[in-house]
Amino acid sequence: MFNKSEQKRLAYQMLVFDEVLKQGSFTEAAHSLGHTKSAISQYVSQLERALGVRLLNRSTRTLNLTPTGQLVAKRSEQLLELLTVTLDEIQESAIAPAGRIAITAPHAFEASLVTPIITELCDEYPKLTPELTFTDERLDILKHQLDLAISVGPQKDSSYHAILIGELESVLVASPKYLAKHTGINEQNLSLQNLIMLPWQHNFSLTKNDNNAITFSSLKYLKMNTSTSAINSAITGAGICLIPSVFIKSELQSGALQHVLPDYLGEPRNVYAVHSYQQQLPLVLRLFINKLKAKFLQEQ
Repeated sequence: MFNKSEQKRLAYQMLVFDEVLKQGSFTEAAHSLGHTKSAISQYVSQLERALGVRLLNRSTRTLNLTPTGQLVAKRSEQLLELLTVTLDEIQESAIAPAGRIAITAPHAFEASLVTPIITELCDEYPKLTPELTFTDERLDILKHQLDLAISVGPQKDSSYHAILIGELESVLVASPKYLAKHTGINEQNLSLQNLIMLPWQHNFSLTKNDNNAITFSSLKYLKMNTSTSAINSAITGAGICLIPSVFIKSELQSGALQHVLPDYLGEPRNVYAVHSYQQQLPLVLRLFINKLKAKFLQEQ
């Protein structure tokens, strides 16, 4: 167990170790950090002694990582990244975020996820001027001058960057009115039910305990173009819909919608924050993404 003084020394030794690997030699790392070559070698040797393992197999021309060295190299890189982010955030916090931020997201994300987060950020940074576009269409970021797009499902290969936010877990639901008219719904008669379907749903696929799978469709269906309209249609008693549970939390709590075959879940769909920034995202967008991730987990 290392004491605090030893941990502080280890931290810098790991940063030196990371620089040696990035530069490819002790000599270049010495130039980069402003140390002598012997000092760099000493820092790495001290790190190996402190950990009680060999990290590098040294030769005259190459540096080869041992298996433990590969692990320490990964952690050293993460330590540098954390330090860099911390310094950037301190520097950026001195300049409060201001101006336009343009974000698009599907309709269903509006009430419980995106809008509350934007309200929090505007309270914290009053000079922000958000522009929110809620649509189930995938808008091109550059064409529509967007900073961020919240997107669900597989992403197209492009020059844009996609950050995983979380996973949507869908459940089968209907209103008490519909369930009163259609009693005894089970796996065998699902295809006889009225289905409320979204553009990406050509049929419904359900899984029970990651084993039992059901795929079904129906000749009786109502096609809707947004998740919000599908939810509203289900509440009126138009049929059964397969919808992410995060979007109907209040409806399930109030009883406006009820689970149908609660042991079954729909296929999970990933949610991404897509952007075109080549360097690090601006602070306000990083804050938005972190808050969205946290709220997403909270609402599940």
